[in-house]
Amino acid sequence: MPFRDVTNQHHAILLLRAAVRAARPAHAYLFVGPAGTGRRMLAQAFAQLLNCERPAGEDACGECRACRRIADGNHPDVRLLDIAHARYLAPVGKEYKGREIPIDQIRALKQDAYYPPYEGRTKVYIVADAEQLSPGAANSLLKVLEEPPPNVMIILIAEATTPLPPTVISRCQFVRCTLVPTAEIEKALVARRAVAPEQARYLAALSGGRVGRALAWAESPEVLERRDRFLDRLIRMETADPLARLDAAEELAKEKDALGELVEVAALWYRDLAVWKETADPALIVNLDRQEEVARWAEALSWDDLARRIEATDLARDSLARNVHPRILLESLFFKLTPIAARA
Repeated sequence: MPFRDVTNQHHAILLLRAAVRAARPAHAYLFVGPAGTGRRMLAQAFAQLLNCERPAGEDACGECRACRRIADGNHPDVRLLDIAHARYLAPVGKEYKGREIPIDQIRALKQDAYYPPYEGRTKVYIVADAEQLSPGAANSLLKVLEEPPPNVMIILIAEATTPLPPTVISRCQFVRCTLVPTAEIEKALVARRAVAPEQARYLAALSGGRVGRALAWAESPEVLERRDRFLDRLIRMETADPLARLDAAEELAKEKDALGELVEVAALWYRDLAVWKETADPALIVNLDRQEEVARWAEALSWDDLARRIEATDLARDSLARNVHPRILLESLFFKLTPIAARA
């Protein structure tokens, strides 16, 4: 996955290419930005460029043995520490809960780092979720950052710098990864996953600027199936009685891991109704595959109705951030949708 395949992180790529061009890459980098914006892909592309056997200009070829092994995750000089996906540098005991990066993983990194590269030019260690470094692990890492071995690079990946010790941050070159525009994510879905344009538009909008999330969803039909179920339920709430609303909230609350996603589905739906009511332009709506329903409900609901529904989804987002119980959150959302029949 060379730089050319990383979506819309132009500034970050410019910094990394400039370092290689000047033959002075830093010994440690801190890639900071929201999850799903391509941080790990960027780190992998950088590792490929540093070890590519036949680089193409200022990018890796992506096809040589080194590039292919790095992409497959089995290059001996490019190591990934990712506790969320059980990728460790040293075995962990049965009692390990996976809540933080323990010191023994950083000790294994340090021990391995002082050996020369096996077959590449640069050893690269990628540490995902670096904000989860335990205090002991952070202190241990600081020692290798202060006295880095030759031909070794450490790339830390984090959502924010706040949880990391200032001493660690100060010894890393800072690289920010930004949210990706919806249009760029849409193009990536069509080009890389052959997603239908109407589905690509929806997944891109739902991803919130996180291309990794959208690409993962493109391979998971459950996401679109869950969205269809929730939209059908949301539409039924327009004419449902109070008991049906309670039943719907109780049933959907069982999908608590997808609650944030469901709230965004509702927000995009009401956004589309408002856009259609104002413009009647299909090029501007997200739920393109439900254009007829969008048009019908945009006509059925007044501007006051839509304002109340949009406000209800905003309150649901706020409740989600405050960890309100899923059933209570959904009950509140559904009961704020004034039934058309009752209003009439």
